[in-house]
This record gives sequence, structure tokens and C-alpha cells, in this order.
Amino acid sequence: MRRYIVPLIMAAVMMVNLSGCTNNILNKSTASVINSSIQNKESKSKDNINTNSNKQINSDTQKKDIVDAKALKDTKKNEVSKESKVIVIDAGHGGKATLEKEPIAPGSTVMKAKDVAGATGVSTGTPEYVVNLNVAAKLKNYLSKAGYKVIMTRTSNNQTMGNIARAEVGNKNNANLVIRIHADSFTSPSAKGASMLVPGSVGYSKDISGISKKYGEIIFNTLVNQVGMKSKGIITRTDLTGFNWSKVPVILIEMGFLSNPDEDKLLSSDSYQNQIAEGLFKGIQKAFLGAES
Repeated sequence: MRRYIVPLIMAAVMMVNLSGCTNNILNKSTASVINSSIQNKESKSKDNINTNSNKQINSDTQKKDIVDAKALKDTKKNEVSKESKVIVIDAGHGGKATLEKEPIAPGSTVMKAKDVAGATGVSTGTPEYVVNLNVAAKLKNYLSKAGYKVIMTRTSNNQTMGNIARAEVGNKNNANLVIRIHADSFTSPSAKGASMLVPGSVGYSKDISGISKKYGEIIFNTLVNQVGMKSKGIITRTDLTGFNWSKVPVILIEMGFLSNPDEDKLLSSDSYQNQIAEGLFKGIQKAFLGAES
């Protein structure tokens, strides 16, 4: 009996030990699988975070590239736009009046002098044509530096030119804008202020009266606010030869009254002329941007 008991006991002990080893092996194996799973999940989670982060960075980079590309495109477009824009500056009157007459509009029997002498400063004695050319030259400087192509109808005070000929400068060059520079005068010395004249629907100008008025309003409002002038408003004129023969947008600025002692002194001063030129320049910039938007 005893010889059977000992082997049984030993077998039982071995089974217990074997069972314990098996459990330890299983536990270690299970732990290894769990740890491996956790590590894989953590690794995938990190990979996902890195991937999402990279996607966000790439997305932000792409957006920035798009914005930068658009800004560059807009800048180049603006540069090209300026280079392609032609502005004719018509400094009103000249050193010699031309009393020979010409038709006020195409096909019209109404005749007007080609070019009268213009006004003279009541206090300074400065001729209007001198003031007009000074402001025109300063405006040309602003526009040329900004990249516009600028054409002057006259560059000296010795030139004589009729109003049809002045209009033809704009027509032949297919100008985007003709701006006529003038100063006003009246019998009463109390009259003062600036005004913007725009064409009505007469002659060739009937096709460009709308855009001319739009440009005139923007440019005039900018000028008045910039310089602090008294405004006499926007005035439509159908009796001006230079308007009626124009096939391109055209406006005429009356900068103030040379018959008013105070405005005469201002208009004859270099600093005030420069202020007017700068105000007109800024207005032209805004007018073109407004038309293209």
C-alpha cells in the first residue's frame, strides 16, 4: 500500500508544480499580450496625433501659401493695372488766347472760342494758366511715380491749343481718364470754393457721362476732404467743348476762385498747389479701384 502512496503523492506534487508553472507562464504570456496591445494602441495614438498634427500644419501651410499667392497676384495685377492706365492731364488755357471759333459739339452749329485767356488772381496777379500748369505738373509727378502712364496736353505756358484738340489727345490715346485743371472767377470777391464739372449726354460724351460722373464724385470728395476746401459740389455741364468732343471719361476740377483774395493767395502758393495735386492723385487712385471692384 505504502509503495503506491508515495508515487501518488509525488505525482500530485508534480501536478501542482506543473499547474503553478503553467499559470505563471499563462499569466506572463497574457501580460505580455496586454502590454503589447497597450503599446500598440499608444503607438497608434501617437501616430494619429502626429499625423493629425502634420495634416493641420500642412493645411495651415497650404492656406498661407494660397493667401500669399493671392496677395502676390493682386499686387502684380495692381501693378499691371497701373501700367496699363493712361491719364491725360489738361492744364486749362495757355499764355495766348485763341479766339478763333470751333463747334461746341460734333454736328453742332453753336460755335465757341477755341481757348479764352482764363482768370487772373485778384491779389497776386497770377494768371490762371500758370496755376493750372503748376498743379498739373505736380499731379503728373505723383501719378508717374505710382506707375501710371501720364500725358500732358501742354507742358509750357507758350502753347496754344483749342478745346477740340485737347479732347483729341485723350481720344487718340484711349485715355482711361482726362482730368482738366482750372481755377474759377466771379464778379463778386466773396465767391469761394471748389467744384467738379462732369459732362452731360451731349455729343460723344453721352457714352461716357456715367463713368465720368462716378469718377468725378470720388475724386472730388477725396480732394475736398484731403485739402479742407469748401465744396460747391458736382455740376453737370453740356456747354463745354472739351466735354462734348470726348470719347473717354473726362472731368474738370475748378480748384477755387482767383477772384477771391484768400483763395487767390492759396492757389498761387506752391504748398497749396501740392496739396491739391496730392488730393487729386489719391482721388484718382480711389476712383480706379472703385470702378474695378
